[in-house]
Amino acid sequence: MHILDSFHPFTEFLLSQGDAILSYPINGDIWKMKGVFHEFCKDDTYHIPTTYSDFINYLQLFQTLSGRSLHFSRDLSFALINSMSQPKLTWINYVSVRIIQHRLKGVPPPVEEIVKRKEATSLLEFISQEETASSIDLQKVTRLTPKTIVAFLRKDTARTTLGRQRARLTTLKAPFHQVCNDSKHALVLANSGLNKREYASSSKQLAPEFIVHQRIHQGRNLLPIEVYQCSLNKIHFLPILYSHTDVSLGDCSYLDTCHKMRSCRYLHYYTLNPTKTDSVEKAEQKKLDYTLGQCFTESFRPITPPQWINCDVRYLPFGILGKFAVIISDPAWDIHMSLPYGTCKDDELLQLPMRELQDEGIIMLWVTGRSIEIGRKALYKWGYQISDEMIWIKLNQLKRTIVTGRTGHWLNHSKEHLLVGLKGNPRWLNLQIDTDVVVSTTRETSRKPDEFYDIIERLVGAHARKLEIFGRTHNTRPGWLTIGNQLQGVSLHEPEVRYNYELYKSQTLS
Repeated sequence: MHILDSFHPFTEFLLSQGDAILSYPINGDIWKMKGVFHEFCKDDTYHIPTTYSDFINYLQLFQTLSGRSLHFSRDLSFALINSMSQPKLTWINYVSVRIIQHRLKGVPPPVEEIVKRKEATSLLEFISQEETASSIDLQKVTRLTPKTIVAFLRKDTARTTLGRQRARLTTLKAPFHQVCNDSKHALVLANSGLNKREYASSSKQLAPEFIVHQRIHQGRNLLPIEVYQCSLNKIHFLPILYSHTDVSLGDCSYLDTCHKMRSCRYLHYYTLNPTKTDSVEKAEQKKLDYTLGQCFTESFRPITPPQWINCDVRYLPFGILGKFAVIISDPAWDIHMSLPYGTCKDDELLQLPMRELQDEGIIMLWVTGRSIEIGRKALYKWGYQISDEMIWIKLNQLKRTIVTGRTGHWLNHSKEHLLVGLKGNPRWLNLQIDTDVVVSTTRETSRKPDEFYDIIERLVGAHARKLEIFGRTHNTRPGWLTIGNQLQGVSLHEPEVRYNYELYKSQTLS
């Protein structure tokens, strides 16, 4: 006969070793569990069953006391019969085991303090109520309360968590260099490598970096050691001094994007990057178990080389291009200003047959301040729902926010908007990995940051078909098809697209 105290070590055993009992190599076998339990209680075996039949009786009594907290594959009575199929432990109700443990100790189980809350009249109001206590360990929840329900609803899904982990393991990590804020360093380096009289005949802004570093290296004995070492490790903005430069006027508002640099009297700068650049960390091909949303050939199929078609987008039959997972478009909006390139009228954009390019997927449309509403109208007309909006906050050459833009009638535009449209229900998208704000420097006219392309590839996958409309030469990249009238010729690698395009050209010429 077993007294109640003899079950106290068994509850401790189940709560601490339960996962190990159910896993390999024990796999819930009762005879193995008996041996492990004896080892667990080796210091106190007075009330512990010694024989196999006693252990079965012990388990049956425990089942009665705990309300059948242990689930077996068969009834325990079969364990005492010479049967080929012995019962195995398959699941443990830890909540019931924890309750019986507290009763054996003679103490009541812990009860969560009930916090008085305002009676909610709707689910939205219920979820929106403020938290009144610390965070909850969802692995140890024993009863559902309003607080635990909210915690479960706000918890990231396993898909989201694993998607972030996969992106972290496979994304290239580029080096990030600090900027030297000591103006004396920049002035000394500029006098050594940029503003000497013998360098006046050449364009200082276009001087190759390795030439400037070479000049500084040759004159390093005349420089303070800390200045020379700083030039090897940090970014410096060297003041460019021409004969017409008036330093008292201050910095040019447009800096390196100034179109009249050779005659502008304001101060401009040369960006000198460090020579000790850590090479971009090469992403290893990691064999991840989580492959949801990936093609089965992901691990061995090469990414398609850059593809492009020089054409007038308005007259190209989109049906020859096939279907795409993602589309990005950067139209040259007609913003009623003098621009160095042709613009796209609103009606022409709305008439593009975008429905032929996607059955489901996402589209990203760059818009200006004036064209935001037109862009929204276009997405609705093409069959998309506007699901999000991304923002590019522009930095100038000196890594500061822009205060003088080239567009804007009432306020200077220091940011650009990217509308995100969704068609269908693409379950293969990798969601909640990146943020919706990118802070990056400006480059050539209309050139957008590379960070947006990285975000897109993490969203749809490296091997998904991707299309850019109104692209330029600097937009071509592996895995993408780019179309626009500012590209050089035609380069196609996908056999079906190449065949369709050649057939289209032959028909138009004939």
